[in-house]
Amino acid sequence: MTDSAWTFTAAFGGGGAAGAYEGVLVPRLFTPCAIALLARLGLNPGETLLDVACGTGIVPRLAAPVLGPAGLVLARDLTEQMLEVARTVALPPDSAPVEYGVAPADRLDAADATVDVVTCQQGLQFFPDAPAAVGEMFRVLRPGGRAGIAVWRHIEECPFWAAAQVAATEHLDAERAALITAPFRWPGEDALVDVLQGAGFRDVVVSTHSIVMHFELGMRHALTSLVATPLAAHLAALHSDAYEEFVHSATRALGRSAAPDDAVDIPARTLIATARRGAPLP
Repeated sequence: MTDSAWTFTAAFGGGGAAGAYEGVLVPRLFTPCAIALLARLGLNPGETLLDVACGTGIVPRLAAPVLGPAGLVLARDLTEQMLEVARTVALPPDSAPVEYGVAPADRLDAADATVDVVTCQQGLQFFPDAPAAVGEMFRVLRPGGRAGIAVWRHIEECPFWAAAQVAATEHLDAERAALITAPFRWPGEDALVDVLQGAGFRDVVVSTHSIVMHFELGMRHALTSLVATPLAAHLAALHSDAYEEFVHSATRALGRSAAPDDAVDIPARTLIATARRGAPLP
């Protein structure tokens, strides 16, 4: 194990990608994003919500207390390691039960017209067949049900990852550095409207929401979150001196003259779309 590999694993107590996601990114990035997404959907007690690509479960565990004991949350992901972390988080009293399970986005294991709300936070851009996945979201919704989808805007509007890509290009190569761009490949607002309307959704509204991530331990700490990306194995293979150069390059690319261990606030911008499955004609 190289020194840089130890940096990654030690940061999360050996939690690996799921530990990085939950320990570093969820509190600073995915929690505020989930709050904004759910606020646009107006959850009601007793409703059933299905979260697609739930990760370590931040959307389900924010929704469950609002839905209450008469409600239900179905949380689905492809990665069992993420679900294992999700199941360890206790819910507040009087929350809706959360049922975690493995299911692909284009073949959801819910019956037709059985849920009131479907959400997908930062998953759509990864799906091999996005129209099929959105079609599944439409299928499982009851008439009048709501959908909420969040996808990142372009990487230039999420400067932490843009800086990491610059540093990876310098210290690895452009091909490996491109691995970090996957979350930011959604084409934009028009494509989000088109895929929702193409599945049959109505009342599609798309807005941009800004988030500021605070890393109290600085850019070095922020970069440990890259263990949750395909870049992790390549960074872990670097010698400690080379990894240190990578950290300083990313800090400079972010436009900071401070040391990598100084506290930093980094913005990120996400698209949030809401839509509704039309009610049947009278």
